[in-house]
Amino acid sequence: MFNLVIRGGWVVDGSGAPPRIVDVAIQDGRIAKVGTVDERGAEEIDATGKFVTPGFVDVHTHYDGHVTWGNRLAPSSSHGVPTVVTGNCGVGFAPCLKDDRSRLIALMEGVEDICLA
Repeated sequence: MFNLVIRGGWVVDGSGAPPRIVDVAIQDGRIAKVGTVDERGAEEIDATGKFVTPGFVDVHTHYDGHVTWGNRLAPSSSHGVPTVVTGNCGVGFAPCLKDDRSRLIALMEGVEDICLA
């Protein structure tokens, strides 16, 4: 028995392969099987008609400034993205002195149209 089985979702695995309808089994916080999962899960999710993106990494986020004043990294976190990469656009903010945060936030609001709220 797996800890979790996600059944019948459109899996997009980041390999470049087209989405496919399969099951995803999770054991001890790791993907244990992708494909037809005959075993049961302690918890099961019916993902019919939904996308399942295990291990999806958002590699171009522009969250460089956002991480200093927000804690959600939306919309990536709302889309189920477990990992984001920041600092790859040439505008990095770490480390940032506390006294400089407001100035940098104002800069990003103008440059990237990122709202403070």
